[in-house]
Amino acid sequence: MPTPVETISTLHTKITDAAKGYEEAMTIGNHASVASLCAELRQRHLAHAHELAGLLLARGGRADGDGSFMSVVHKAALNVRFAISADETSLLPGLRDGEKRLLGAYDDTLRESEIDSSFSEEEIGTLDKQRQLVVANIGKIDALQTSVASARQVPG
Repeated sequence: MPTPVETISTLHTKITDAAKGYEEAMTIGNHASVASLCAELRQRHLAHAHELAGLLLARGGRADGDGSFMSVVHKAALNVRFAISADETSLLPGLRDGEKRLLGAYDDTLRESEIDSSFSEEEIGTLDKQRQLVVANIGKIDALQTSVASARQVPG
């Protein structure tokens, strides 16, 4: 069974990867609402990573701010998706998928906290709060997808 430091560190790496992905998406997204959403979500994930880094430091762990190899894979996928469609709004389904993966990572981490009683109330509270914000992120992406789709419909 992984330790709380290992579990939180794994989540921290995934969040760092997400923030890097949003940084890349910001450079691709010329559509004002897409770029704005990417900037907002990047900042949110950076704040989450910072909070988790604090939890790791409190336990004597160390946060790796570089992320993982997956951030390179996600960057390539964003660029390919944009190259194929040449429409930055086509990034939205991929961003939503990324948030869903993060939601799963939070769920996994929270399940570990239920098994391992050495997780503190502060850690569980932070994880739960951040998880709820990821759910809100998905809602924002869905709302933007709906808005973009409605704007593209031509009245008949």
